[in-house]
Amino acid sequence: MMKINILGSGYMGKQIASLFTIIGFEVFIWHNQKEVNLADNLNYEVKKLEKVLKLENTGKINIIDQIDKLKENLTIETVKEDINIKKKVINNLKYKRNIFSNTSSLKLSDIGENVNGFHFMNPISMRYIEICERNDYSKDDLYFILEKLKNISYQIVNVQDSPGFLINKIIFKDISYFFYLIEKDNFDKQDILDIYKNKLNKNDPIRLINVIGVDTSLAILKNLNNHDKSFYVPQILEQAISKNILGFKNKRLFKL
Repeated sequence: MMKINILGSGYMGKQIASLFTIIGFEVFIWHNQKEVNLADNLNYEVKKLEKVLKLENTGKINIIDQIDKLKENLTIETVKEDINIKKKVINNLKYKRNIFSNTSSLKLSDIGENVNGFHFMNPISMRYIEICERNDYSKDDLYFILEKLKNISYQIVNVQDSPGFLINKIIFKDISYFFYLIEKDNFDKQDILDIYKNKLNKNDPIRLINVIGVDTSLAILKNLNNHDKSFYVPQILEQAISKNILGFKNKRLFKL
């Protein structure tokens, strides 16, 4: 049974660990959060994904609280979308090979020269994965994993090392302009929301932000704005976070 390391047990870390467990890998998930029910929460995520993917769990999951105990398995980092946190966590690994990041808005080369990209969508049941192959990794390990994911209908998109890769550039350009029209052009927010949801591409930016997480959405927009000023960073998301409104992750939904 092939082994995979997951760094971080947050919203995405639990989903990614659960997915790999279901499709037959032995997963080692490192966590540094005070989550007393992590084992129960992981079991819940596994059962939820089993239903969504119509698969039966064939793998195993292990919880690790000391990062230096991890062995040199293919490793996917999933911690907070903050470059300093990501660099610190990755630099604490004893090895420098087979390291991938699930970053959704940072440039991989800024995180580390030996860091590759393995980006899942949120929720993970959206069957797209962006892969950026750079340095110091096993092609055999990576391609074996990707074949397993393709077998359950995940579409693999090969991308360049650019903040946001491809899919998030598309998603967050839409979200960014939605808020720009409200906060800068002063259009009626309900009119704009109605047009977005019903008249154009039937995309509800508010629901997307609640699914992704208000704090994560804001971090992504800030990171993309650092790279491309055409991405607007809305003040209303800052205000929501100050009130601990984070979306589905803490069951406090963002609303206009």
